[in-house]
Amino acid sequence: MQHPIYVERQLFKFLWIFMPLMGLFNIGIHMVAGAPRAAWAPFIVLLVNLLVLLILGNLTIRVDATHLSWRFGWLGWPVWTVALADIRLAEPASTSFLDGWGIRRTRQGMLYNAHGKQAIRLSMRNGKSIRLGTQDPQRLLSYLTPRLNVS
Repeated sequence: MQHPIYVERQLFKFLWIFMPLMGLFNIGIHMVAGAPRAAWAPFIVLLVNLLVLLILGNLTIRVDATHLSWRFGWLGWPVWTVALADIRLAEPASTSFLDGWGIRRTRQGMLYNAHGKQAIRLSMRNGKSIRLGTQDPQRLLSYLTPRLNVS
């Protein structure tokens, strides 16, 4: 991949609030119950929470001269890449509460979203549709649109 001309990172705020609270809740339950046999259980829960935050804790969108890519988390996996030549149209879009966050298959195609309701819709040359959540769709489109091969 080439040097990016645009990079946006957004935290998956729901996970950053929900996961630590569930970890603390789990520790509290074990302390109140006083279960010595399962004293290791809260640490397993905390380890799983940390792993989930490393894999899904943020969404990074990158645009370079030839590709658009996006990934969740800090581990660099999973990552999705689309050649700009394969994108027919990019336009502002939105998501609803029912669409949710994360990686979702919706009636309008795949959705990759970490926070908020704003997104861009990519109409691919193969007929598929992808929505990418972004905090500033107009800025992302200003970098993306001039690089699309409109034909």
